[in-house]
Amino acid sequence: MADDSRDLSPGATMRRETAVRYGPVPDTLDGYAVAIGHNRLGGDAFLLREPGVSILYRKGDGVTVQLDDPAARGTMELFLAGSVHSAIAALNGLLPLHASAVEIGGCAVGFAGPSGAGKSTTAASLRQRGYRIVADDTLVIDMAGVVDMAGVIDMAGARQGASPMCLPGHKRLKLWPDALEMTGLAGTDIVAENYRKFFATDSGSDIDAPLPLAGIVVLDIGDDPAFAAVRGAARIAALDDEHYSTAQHAHVHGHDRAGRLTSLAALANRVAVYRFTRPRDPARHAESIDLLAGRLAQEFAS
Repeated sequence: MADDSRDLSPGATMRRETAVRYGPVPDTLDGYAVAIGHNRLGGDAFLLREPGVSILYRKGDGVTVQLDDPAARGTMELFLAGSVHSAIAALNGLLPLHASAVEIGGCAVGFAGPSGAGKSTTAASLRQRGYRIVADDTLVIDMAGVVDMAGVIDMAGARQGASPMCLPGHKRLKLWPDALEMTGLAGTDIVAENYRKFFATDSGSDIDAPLPLAGIVVLDIGDDPAFAAVRGAARIAALDDEHYSTAQHAHVHGHDRAGRLTSLAALANRVAVYRFTRPRDPARHAESIDLLAGRLAQEFAS
């Protein structure tokens, strides 16, 4: 394995900062008691306490896990891949976005939306059609990105000045039983007894290097499948999601709601934003994904 100790790139930083060791974890953070079932983000640290497991992250010191109950290992892994990973990203100057993503034409395209919108199911369905998974459920973005000197105006009206870069996700793809049936993927082990999704892949991202983020598709539910560009200020509203990753990023940067929207505008102004509407009817799932795959190829494959 390569030595990341002197590598200051976002990917190497996240690999260092998410390294896990086992040991005692305090029940307070910076003098504030954290009760079981709660977490606290403050200063340069994040403390999470759940029944049977406590997790502490402190910037520059990695992650410490105190596993008091072996039966809580699934819960531990769930939080390490979720709110802990998101907090580490935020504390290290990266943007954690509640989204899954696939690779299209050498770029990442994210799928955003509230819990239950079908982000993982959509990514899994596209994987079955040959697209590679970039991330599941949490997409970590380096907003510094890379400069695109062309400054192209894309079809959704976003100014392409510097392309944000997406880090490969470490989460294994997780699906509910009905989503496994729709996608044709075989579930392996259950994620946790209190979170009965199944792992649908053996590893996280199918990608091993950062990719430029070309667009975000916001998922919605409707009567018929449809795909359309989102324009103007509606792009910012479409990305506004009441998720812990959004709250963590806002907390780290001291953003109120106006600051949060300004942060989302910085993202919306640099990538294409679309809305994909899909029916809930499982019988129309393949039809919906076929339409989506066709439109994604038109917009991004070239």
